This record gives sequence, C-alpha cells and structure tokens, in this order.
Amino acid sequence: MNGRRRATSGMIVALLAVLSVLLGGSPALATTPRVDGVRVCDKFGSTPVAGGRYEVQNDVWGADTPQCITAFDTGFVVDPADHHKENEPAAYPSMVWGCNYGNCTKDSPFPKPVSQLAGLRSSWSVAVPPTGDYNVSYDLWMDPTPRRDGRPTGLELMIWLKNTPRVQPIGEKKAEVSIGGTMWDVWLGAIDLPTISYVRQQPTLEVTDLPLDQFVADAQRRGVAKPEWYMTSVQAGFEPWIGGRGLTTKSFSATL
Repeated sequence: MNGRRRATSGMIVALLAVLSVLLGGSPALATTPRVDGVRVCDKFGSTPVAGGRYEVQNDVWGADTPQCITAFDTGFVVDPADHHKENEPAAYPSMVWGCNYGNCTKDSPFPKPVSQLAGLRSSWSVAVPPTGDYNVSYDLWMDPTPRRDGRPTGLELMIWLKNTPRVQPIGEKKAEVSIGGTMWDVWLGAIDLPTISYVRQQPTLEVTDLPLDQFVADAQRRGVAKPEWYMTSVQAGFEPWIGGRGLTTKSFSATL
C-alpha cells in the first residue's frame, strides 16, 4: 500500500511538471522549492547576501497582501504571495546593488556619474510559476545628485526580460532598438518621474553579461538620461500583479 502511494505521488509530480512546461513555467516550480536562507516578511524589509555585496528586498509597495522572500547568496524565492492587483504592480521583490533609501551595499561603486558607466554588465537567471501576472525586470535608478537616501528624481530605466500579456510598461511604445544582439521595444512614459522601459521582443529567463551601459547610452541619445546625472542603483526582480508565489532569482551578478 505504501509503495503504491509513493508511485501515485511520483506520477502526480511528473504530470505537474509536464503541465508546468506546457504552460511556460518551470518544472522545478510546479511546487515552490524549499530553500535555506534568511526569511524576510516585512513589507519593506531587506537582508544582505553575498557578503554584503548585494541586498535582497521584499518591497511590497503597492499592496497589503502578505508576501515573504527567502534570500540566499545568489538570489531569493518569493513565498507566500497571492496578490490580486488589476492595474499596477503589488511589489518589487528584487536584488539591489548600490544605494536604495539610505542603504548602500558593501563596496558599491554607486552613486556613479552616468558618463562613467562603460562596462556595466549583469548576468541573471530566474524561474517563474506557471500562473499569475508579472514581469521580470531590471530597474536602474538615476538622480541629478549623488543621492543615497530617498527616491531618485531623475529617471527610472527598466529592462523587461519577460512579461505576461496583460502586464505592460508605463506610457506607450515609441520605437524599437537592437541592444546586445537582441531587439527591444522602447516605451516612454511618466507618473511622478520619467520612465523608459526596454521590453525584450523574444522573452527569456536568463541573460549573461547583459550590457546595461548600452541601455543607459540609448536613453541618453533619446534625451531622457543626462550625462551629468548619477546612477544610484541597479536592481533586478519581479513586479507581480496577480499571484507571485514561486518567482525565483536563481543567480544574479553585476559588475562595473
């Protein structure tokens, strides 16, 4: 009887894995994986990882639904999260490199003049659940001053690697551009500060040595980023609208 129960359980897990793949998810996330690490449930709580080089933030800025993250050296897992926002993100659980609301990561080069970002690169690998609405996005923040505290006031530059169909950037699509050998849709808009978003035409869950400096250079050519400004941080995470449980950063790194 026990052997049959174990066999039946294995078949169910296998079927869930196949269903997850068919729906565009990750078979490892048919159920949220258990990981060892630091658990953060405060809305704006965070914890250092990789010896303090990066910070992992929960950042539930747009909702009151519970969300927790478990952070480890190279990333984090979101669990629980059952958001239900219709028109905007509920949160931005993410990796941070640089200065964010007065908290600066160890040995960070930021704030850094926008004119001195040549060679800014990042590698990032994620896994996503088979259901929910979200995007997988970098968030690069710029300010007219070398700001270390508060919210930057210059520009928010987003790089979307993947998004579900209902989730769209701020503003409107204005152009297309090739960066790093890949085509991106360029969206421009503003709410309380200008935002430029680059949406990958061919979605991906992994990038290696993505040339972040080339996105900044393109934003300068379009007149929305100023060379005399400062970049305050590089962030990489998810904007869940619906659901969110199981969003996972498997590995992250950034260099300048």
